[in-house]
Amino acid sequence: MRSHTASDNESWGGAGRYGSTGVMTEWQKFVANQRRLGVASPKLVCIDIRPDGSTQAPERAEILNVGDFSDAVFQLVASYLADAAARFVAEVEAIEL
Repeated sequence: MRSHTASDNESWGGAGRYGSTGVMTEWQKFVANQRRLGVASPKLVCIDIRPDGSTQAPERAEILNVGDFSDAVFQLVASYLADAAARFVAEVEAIEL
């Protein structure tokens, strides 16, 4: 796969079918494959070190977008992947802005 700079807003090769990003096109293929292998709910975490208001994967139940980076990201992602909804919310709320 080819990757682009964050500024071109077309990572993983640009727009796919129906105007989706290349990331979403590949994500849908990955999800279908994981479900065939018995993984009921695969998840995607996108970390944008230099957030600019756009994203390659729209936020939804199985997709987490993180803008910027600090040590807090590791705990945040761990809570998200562990399906600990209350813990996840508490981790987000505990981050000092």
